[in-house]
Amino acid sequence: MKKRIGAICAALLLSLSLFGCGDSNYGDTKDTKRKFANNYSYRVKLSEEYAEKFNNLMVATGEASELMLVYMVGSNLESEAGLASLDIEEMQKSGFDNENIKILICTGGSNYWWNDDISADEVAVYEVNSGTDKITKLNVLQGDNMADPGTLTEFLDYAYDNYEANYYSLVLWNHGGGAVLGYGGDERYDFDTLSMTEMDEAFTTSHMISNGKKFEWVGFDACLMGMIEIAELFEPYSNYLIASEEVIPGDGWDYAFLNKISDGTDFSGATAGKEIIDTYADYYDSYIWYKPEYTLSCLDLSKTEDVMNNFNALISATENDLINGEYSNIARQRGNTKAFGIVDEELCYDTVDLYNLAENMSDSHLSEAGALQNSLNEMVVYEKSNVENANGVAVYFPYNNKLYAEEWVDEYSLTGFSETYMQFVRNFTETFYGAPLTAWELDGEDAVVEMASEEPDETVGGTSEYEVGNIGSMGSFSIQLTDEQAANFAGASLEIWEIYENYDNGGYGLWIDSSDVYLSDDNVLSSGILNKRIVLKDTSGNEADCCAREIERGDGYAVYKVPIIVSYMDENGDYDLDRYFIPYDVHIRIDEDNPNGVIIGIYPLEDEDTVSLLPKNSVVLEKGCYIEPFSYGRIIEFNDDGTVKPFDEWEMFSGLFYGFNLDGDLVVDMVDIDPNVEKVYFYNIWDTQGNNYQINVIQ
Repeated sequence: MKKRIGAICAALLLSLSLFGCGDSNYGDTKDTKRKFANNYSYRVKLSEEYAEKFNNLMVATGEASELMLVYMVGSNLESEAGLASLDIEEMQKSGFDNENIKILICTGGSNYWWNDDISADEVAVYEVNSGTDKITKLNVLQGDNMADPGTLTEFLDYAYDNYEANYYSLVLWNHGGGAVLGYGGDERYDFDTLSMTEMDEAFTTSHMISNGKKFEWVGFDACLMGMIEIAELFEPYSNYLIASEEVIPGDGWDYAFLNKISDGTDFSGATAGKEIIDTYADYYDSYIWYKPEYTLSCLDLSKTEDVMNNFNALISATENDLINGEYSNIARQRGNTKAFGIVDEELCYDTVDLYNLAENMSDSHLSEAGALQNSLNEMVVYEKSNVENANGVAVYFPYNNKLYAEEWVDEYSLTGFSETYMQFVRNFTETFYGAPLTAWELDGEDAVVEMASEEPDETVGGTSEYEVGNIGSMGSFSIQLTDEQAANFAGASLEIWEIYENYDNGGYGLWIDSSDVYLSDDNVLSSGILNKRIVLKDTSGNEADCCAREIERGDGYAVYKVPIIVSYMDENGDYDLDRYFIPYDVHIRIDEDNPNGVIIGIYPLEDEDTVSLLPKNSVVLEKGCYIEPFSYGRIIEFNDDGTVKPFDEWEMFSGLFYGFNLDGDLVVDMVDIDPNVEKVYFYNIWDTQGNNYQINVIQ
């Protein structure tokens, strides 16, 4: 288990998972730190402090062909599960050649370290020795907050001043939140993080960079840092960048790659990138508990300028479209682009694959999009992924996460990234948050909602491509949109709620929502009515009902979120009160290879008092723990004439399905539903401005 992602306050998701769907009470956000990289007086002060500090450092010297530095912000990853200590052990056991490569780690940022040689009360530098279970302490840094750029600079300077090498490389280990939210989370300082401007500051003021040298490669063993913004940031400081577009799976990098890159034959960043990526992919391809999604790419930073020139050209052309009233078309291009870091059906990190974005914009600007794609192909020297439309480089593009977009755009404006793009983002979000472009009252005769049939219909909308895996159709559901509505339509999902026998007073529970919909040329929105539902099981035959909410859909696949509550047992078989009633989301992928579904991750939702940045970390549930799927429930409300009131007027009645003690591995399956069970249906429609509308409940 490893690599949790920091970004969205835990109260945000807890409100979604524990209090039902469609609610808007997400809680307050926390301000993120803002510092400016070009503060001259601050830099002068840092330089004066370092001159004094280095007179008091303990000095160790070394020489190697390569010096690999690891800035290991332990954070809650270490204090809760010892994940940093496990990686140190992984390095020790990798069999790397200690004569060819030396490894220095800088530890701190955690309230507790599982490695007995490391103190939580200091930021210290250690050398990792191959084939031993000990690390050698070299120095205690003056800096104490690992999210302070001065602390990172102090580590870089100590290593450069005391170790000679032909090649220098750096791994930045911990949380990652992309260009907006930065890197790391020091647990001892309220999960403070390094912003892009602070990372820039840390490198600019370092001795190595001041002497005109570069790292051969910089890698992020952290989520969501494989972005063009990060590439541009590191271009002056490194030849190559190794990072992931997507969230890093549970176990992070596999440090077995050290054996191969230390053989003394080739220390180049391109070679290191290939070995790191191959080892990483092989590890997760053989993962035994579930099938996590992964991406990892190696970028040649000498190609950054070409990519940026072509990116700005495409954005300039798209900006003209925006000025000329093409907002909704641009929004749909963005909405159809592969997104990463999807936390929930309504919340994500708003980073998207840049190549895929250009591909979607090619209908409007073929020449500019093609030039950008070609330059990206030159930049990405090697990548591996089991995720569709992940091509190695992402970019921040606010759209899905409307709750945070305004705040995050303000943060983004401080990064110093392309002013051409910043102007576009500002103009785009101005319309995004503006007055609705169309009305969605669908009560007139032009807005007929109808149940076409309750018999299987393979031709809804003129295609059966909406069927994913083994979720079939037992009928159809459609609604007529106006021309104006269709012009500003972004997507929709059909929610199906069934009466639940354990609810009193007409209680209904959600069993699935799916954006498996089709908008025809004559503006009829149609969806098949699914005749399968997802259940959770274990390999011993235990089974529980659950509800599934779609959080992502692509060409031939869909990803669903199933909320569960887990309680762990102690050695006596009683509930462990320290680990009782813990919420998780199980992410399930359905595709051609997995028609009954496959688990791709189990993610804890943590208390905001524990961590100010929401971690997204996959876990493996312990045998014997008690699993209770969470049920989104409502009490149906009727008007005086017997018609059903709008869904948002129903009384909330969420609870838990019956659960089971996990005996074996947790798996997922599909079961038939009873077509005679009483159900209600309605569409959630969202427009290109991110506004959501619940349309016409049908009983």
